[in-house]
Amino acid sequence: MPEVSVVVPTINEAGNIDDLLSRIVALIDELPYGLEVIVVDDGSTDGTRERVLKWEEAHPVRLLARNGDRGVAKSVIAGARAARGDIVVVMDADLSHPPEVIPALVEPLLEGTHDMAIASRYVPGGSTPGWPLYRRAASFAATAVARIFVDVKDPMSGFFAVRRDRLCSLDPEATCFKVCMELLVAGGPSLRVAEVPITFKDRASGRSKINLVRMGWAYLCRLAALAGANVSAKSGFRFGVVGLLAMAVDLSVFSLLASLGLAIGQAHVVSFFSSTLFNFVCNARWSFAKERPHPTSFAGYMRFLLLALASLFLRGGVLATLNEAWGWPPLAAVMGGILAAAVVNYVGNAFFIFPPDGKRHEELRWRAISVIFLIYAVVLRLSYMGVMELIPEEAYYWNYAQHLDIGYLDHPPMAAWIIALFTAVFGHTEFAVRFGAILSWGVMGWFIFALVRDLYGRNTAFVTLFFIASFPFFFGVGMFMAPDAPLAACWAGTLYFLERALISNKRSAWWGVGVCAGLGLLSKYTIALLAPATLLFMAVDPASRRWLRRKEPYLTVALALAIFSPVILWNTEHGWVSFVFQGPRRFASMFGFYLPQFLGHLIAILSPTGLLAAFLAVFAVKSSRNKDQRYRFCAIITLVPVCTFFIFSLFHEVELNWSGPAWLALVPLMAHQVMCGFTRSRAVVLLRRAWVPTVVIIFLLFGATLHYATLGLPLLGYPQGTPVLGWSDLARQVEEIEDGLEATTGCEPLVLGMDKHRIASELAFYRTKFSGKDDKEREGIIYTAGPNFFGKDSLMYKYWFPEGKGLRAYANVLLLVGKSPEDLSLDKLAKDGWRVEEVKELTVRKDGAPVGHYYYAVARVPCTHPEGVLK
Repeated sequence: MPEVSVVVPTINEAGNIDDLLSRIVALIDELPYGLEVIVVDDGSTDGTRERVLKWEEAHPVRLLARNGDRGVAKSVIAGARAARGDIVVVMDADLSHPPEVIPALVEPLLEGTHDMAIASRYVPGGSTPGWPLYRRAASFAATAVARIFVDVKDPMSGFFAVRRDRLCSLDPEATCFKVCMELLVAGGPSLRVAEVPITFKDRASGRSKINLVRMGWAYLCRLAALAGANVSAKSGFRFGVVGLLAMAVDLSVFSLLASLGLAIGQAHVVSFFSSTLFNFVCNARWSFAKERPHPTSFAGYMRFLLLALASLFLRGGVLATLNEAWGWPPLAAVMGGILAAAVVNYVGNAFFIFPPDGKRHEELRWRAISVIFLIYAVVLRLSYMGVMELIPEEAYYWNYAQHLDIGYLDHPPMAAWIIALFTAVFGHTEFAVRFGAILSWGVMGWFIFALVRDLYGRNTAFVTLFFIASFPFFFGVGMFMAPDAPLAACWAGTLYFLERALISNKRSAWWGVGVCAGLGLLSKYTIALLAPATLLFMAVDPASRRWLRRKEPYLTVALALAIFSPVILWNTEHGWVSFVFQGPRRFASMFGFYLPQFLGHLIAILSPTGLLAAFLAVFAVKSSRNKDQRYRFCAIITLVPVCTFFIFSLFHEVELNWSGPAWLALVPLMAHQVMCGFTRSRAVVLLRRAWVPTVVIIFLLFGATLHYATLGLPLLGYPQGTPVLGWSDLARQVEEIEDGLEATTGCEPLVLGMDKHRIASELAFYRTKFSGKDDKEREGIIYTAGPNFFGKDSLMYKYWFPEGKGLRAYANVLLLVGKSPEDLSLDKLAKDGWRVEEVKELTVRKDGAPVGHYYYAVARVPCTHPEGVLK
């Protein structure tokens, strides 16, 4: 009896079958085990069957003829059930799979070291010569999607060896045409898989039977079904029909409200909700109904409503981007928003609202959920980041980038360098300022995914993406450009290379630690807290102590300091002001008990569920776990920085964002808790159930905030004086006043923002943005200053506009803008000989609604230069 059976599914392969069988048969005499070939034919009409029957006469070749019930998976399973060998090799008949690799595929199974062997195009030694770019891209995309669910390089391979009983256990009616992937999913983490490199060549003759569109849709549907989604061509078609009817209602209501004068941001919200009930009932009773309709309960509708809200907020961002940034007309823009919302609705309905009955593969479901939330978080931010006004801190760091240097008073220069790079590419826009933030977030996510993969495996690593996408601090890091964005990326990179060095014992990883730590110091000084944390871990962990006697850690410190040296140089030239600002000045600040505030910050950083998960990850651990090197690494590297801020909060105020990056090291333990659990306590079980609802609420809060700040919400007016709204309108009005002054005086006025830095920073940015490419003189930057001339703190503005020269050295006409008349310091100007005009009020509006009031005054002396003074 043969030990190995080769199953070859065919349909019209007369041009290839003889060559294939001759090459397989040529192997038989050289093999120490028996081998048979089973050709499973699905109704060939070109003579394939007749050719196989001739081979059957003198060789261990059998024909299994099938008619009517076609399908690659059905053919493969039928062949396996007819096989006599315990090991089955599956391959194509078109000669794209080299039969000479069969012995290498079978060997790991015969030796008992593996349960399955895959002929891989994507491991070292594998290749796909002659493939055009589009085919490589399509294969990469399909493989990337499959690798969400399985942990091999080439899950789409059609050439593999596996135990016969595993193939026979598959359901031929449910299995998709990618049998290899089905086996990987069915086998789960316990399946031992080897990958053998092959050179994949295109078929020798004939044409492919694959319909890319039909097969692609079936493939995606099957992947979603494996992850517990109610997805099929039938449900997709029905959902589309319901969606078109709902869109007609939606557009009709939107058009009516827009014609009545309602702002498009509010009109699209009302029209959206007008179709949700119709959508819910039709989807429950028809679109996603299989054997029976889903119930239309109030609880079900509330879940649907939460999904609808998530769709609504994404739709708002797409609408705003298409209308405001890309200039589409409102009706076309709202149609784009409707399409984006439809995708969210379909995925959400299939996975969460109307899931199929039956047992779910929990590990695959967590992977799918993590990727779904990750994609939503990315698209949500991208849709708003180019249309939401810059917050004052972002505008301030943009001003950093307009005065490029190797150091600054209150932060190192990395944020400035990143902003300068992308504004040089995309121009002075909100999107360009923030693009570095989402890229930094992506780098952070990649490093943390790789860290957790190395510590606890890919299943747990995917849950990490769930946390990185949803924790409030990390969401903000990827949305708003500030030093925390590159800091988080560098912090994550340092953690990854530390694990490689200390736990995996990779000497070369110390160089990565040095580079990431050095770049982190160029982003924000707090990354220095990883040094004592690492030192403590090496002292506590027996296996890591040897590094204290090796040169690599010390060279790492030298490398980090070398990368950081520009900031050191800048400080030597400026009296060490930056180090004093972030060091002794903090300790000299007002004494007070800020622990409650610090604990509130932790809730804001992680969410209440996240803070509880962090506590359980560190403290709800069995005593044996304390001997786990991975646990010690994550706990110590997290707790040293966090405890530092905890102690500081007992005496001084701690900023909200300070401890944010420190929690990155604890994410592996929190993700491991979700997938495995450290204990069987009720708290951990309840916590695992609470994650998805928690993240849904977090995303809804994010989405509502972004929508409100960009487009508003019905029945909710804007609060007066909020520091994140109305800056572009203020800049527009100030620019009009400035243009009038320049026209009447012949002098270029100097605009002075009379608070610490917010007004000056926002005015500089939006004046520059409005000027566009015509601003060759950089008027918005050169002629916008802070209040340091009046003895007030203005951070870097005192370096960009040294007050020692006096105001007359900069301009003969001043335009002072403040939050109140008292902020304008007009008495000092009058004493210095400036002719001060009366204070006037500016009402700042957003979408026609007032959001704040500012005050301005003009001061002037006789102009002595037709272009002003500062040039």
